[in-house]
Amino acid sequence: MDFFEYANVANIFVNSNTWYVPFIVGGICFLIVFAFQAVGLFVISGREGYKHRWMAFIPFFNTYYIGVCGQKNRTFKSVDTKIFSLIAAILEALLVVGYIINYVARYFLIAYNLIEYVDTTNAYGLIWQVETLSSNISDYPELLWAGWCYEILDKFILSTMDLAFLVMQVFTLSAFFQTFAAKRYMLFTVTSILFPVQGILIFILRNNGGMNYRDYVRREQERQYRMYQQYRQQQSFDQNPYNQNPYSRNPYEGEFNSNADSGPKSDAPDDPFSEFGNGGNNDDPFEN
Repeated sequence: MDFFEYANVANIFVNSNTWYVPFIVGGICFLIVFAFQAVGLFVISGREGYKHRWMAFIPFFNTYYIGVCGQKNRTFKSVDTKIFSLIAAILEALLVVGYIINYVARYFLIAYNLIEYVDTTNAYGLIWQVETLSSNISDYPELLWAGWCYEILDKFILSTMDLAFLVMQVFTLSAFFQTFAAKRYMLFTVTSILFPVQGILIFILRNNGGMNYRDYVRREQERQYRMYQQYRQQQSFDQNPYNQNPYSRNPYEGEFNSNADSGPKSDAPDDPFSEFGNGGNNDDPFEN
């Protein structure tokens, strides 16, 4: 699918006389990114111990193999990531066949001048050209299949399949990047969906070890909680000025001790009822 994305971008800068240039540019860009992705998947699968590493170098099979390498995580707990990647690989193969047929059909329609361009104005006064299938196609019964491809295959079937492939690709890449780029898996997933650079990103992550994303989140939460506890403890014991509260001391501590000049200090206070005793001793005053 990346090939057609590169070709569509290159098609903006060419005219009808150089129609082959987008295919050349698309092919070169596809091969470069595909090579990066293949090497990345091959290295990852070798380190993680996955079998059938040859799939990394085969188109469509490598889409499935992305799910194999990312199977430590699941977008849904009850669905294996490899199922999403398998569906994505099948849809990708069907889309490539469909786009090739559509390009051939479009080539014949343009050659026979059966595609017309109509100027259209919107509510803001902007004018652009809209393609329509010429009514003269009925004069060419041998090209009715091309007209069907233009009206049905391109506008409905391929569009629906492309949307389904996009959903499966999101599930597959999300699980893969959760495994090898847990901190930035959302950024990597969105970037790969919007731009055909997933092969380069996979190559960048080839040396990262795989992990379960939920275990990673739990460890991060525990680490942040420990840091928070340490911070609170530091604030409480080191930086809190009320730790030196003068009222935390016993105000009667000095009164209950004997004067330093009168001899050794006693830990216990004098008996307040000693005057009622016999000679200041500890006899019971009510004994007699």
